[in-house]
Amino acid sequence: MRPFTLLLLRHAEAEASRPGLADIDRQLSELGRTEALDAADCMAAQALRVDALLVSPALRSRETAIIVAAELDITDDLQLEPALYLGDPAALLPPLQRCPADAQTVLMVGHNPGLSALAQQFMGGAQRIQMRPAGLCRIDFEHDSWRQVRPDVAVAFAVLR
Repeated sequence: MRPFTLLLLRHAEAEASRPGLADIDRQLSELGRTEALDAADCMAAQALRVDALLVSPALRSRETAIIVAAELDITDDLQLEPALYLGDPAALLPPLQRCPADAQTVLMVGHNPGLSALAQQFMGGAQRIQMRPAGLCRIDFEHDSWRQVRPDVAVAFAVLR
């Protein structure tokens, strides 16, 4: 067994909804860009090295991931996962379980309420988790592959931002 780390990052603040703009096409606000930079700073302070990026196809999630990747010099391509767009926790696990075994740390960028519900499951459901925009959680596992990762096998959980 070896350590695996999952980072759950809620997209940063997006512009408000408006007529004629599809939800999936909402971009980050100015505050959201600052929040994404703050999330990257938080990861850098924790000396976290990301090996794979799973990202919702929504523009605000992609922009959050791009800002974080640029700040942390992550050169891996963003893997767009449709299941992460407004998906529930059950929909969020399969993309994670398909990650290659050599990816020690995976960053998943998505949305509420799915990410908060998944974080709560990884924490054992004992405490309600409500991730704020650009909120960041770290979940650690000891396993042989991502295929074995599920909420009941987490060994550590921390809200970082």
